[in-house]
Amino acid sequence: MKRIFPSLIAILCTLPMSVKAQMPRITSYDGGLDAFRKIRKEVYDTAKIAVYYDLKYLKDSTKTDKYTEAKTLLQISDKYQKYGDYYQLALDSMDIYMGKSKKNARDRQAIKTWNEAIGRINYYTVSITDLADYQTKVQFYDNLYNFEYSFTPQIDWNLAAGDTIISDIPCKKATCSYAGRDYVAWYADNISLPYGPYIFNGLPGLIIDIRDTKGNWIFTYAGMEKAHSYRDMYLYEKEFWGKLKTVSREEALTSCCNDIENYDNLSIEVFKVKTKVNGKWVSQEANYPRRPSNMLELKW
Repeated sequence: MKRIFPSLIAILCTLPMSVKAQMPRITSYDGGLDAFRKIRKEVYDTAKIAVYYDLKYLKDSTKTDKYTEAKTLLQISDKYQKYGDYYQLALDSMDIYMGKSKKNARDRQAIKTWNEAIGRINYYTVSITDLADYQTKVQFYDNLYNFEYSFTPQIDWNLAAGDTIISDIPCKKATCSYAGRDYVAWYADNISLPYGPYIFNGLPGLIIDIRDTKGNWIFTYAGMEKAHSYRDMYLYEKEFWGKLKTVSREEALTSCCNDIENYDNLSIEVFKVKTKVNGKWVSQEANYPRRPSNMLELKW
């Protein structure tokens, strides 16, 4: 993998106008900050470029018509890249703004924006990558617990024959395998940013579309611009949607898989679910069948 040598902003300024397409944005009154919960964050850098991706994924691989959709954002600086849910940033922004004063907390427009944002978050993972060595720190929520782990992704790309045009951008083809899935990627070699969504880095151009060959996880480019809002590139210090557990990648993904597949039973214990029997509240019996899991990582 290669570092970016030319200025990020210089690259952005040379792009055709079709590449700068923007998506609808949510902005708070102070430029971005939070209200109903305290956010403890560690800021790594300030983003220079924002790249938007539409994400579609199947929670259950057998239900091929039931995609979950998310708006995601790739933030890029000279030293780091960060990837996560766009509306998570909007929610954080409103939480911080509304937490500044009672007046802000009663701001009807802010409350409306907060409610809209929290209802649209569908990708509960945030990651930040150090571009010096590509070490990546990941934080995610799996409906029961919050995990954090660090690792250095290893992706061997194969540049393949073939070209196409996506969103008026000429693209070339590449393939790779990662964590038990095979992927086909289309990248723009005229955009000298060797990055893509999540940990998919290292191609000689920005990834415009990447999806696994079975159509379970699909990332599609939705526009790029000079970063002017949500510029902080941060992770959470103590809590994401709950207290973070810092563990190894293997332990985090193993626990996540089990939490998803055995959620109905584990939630009874975690949330102390009880049912009324003969006039008394007793612990509910945990005997539900396991549900399917279709995490992005199938192997680790």
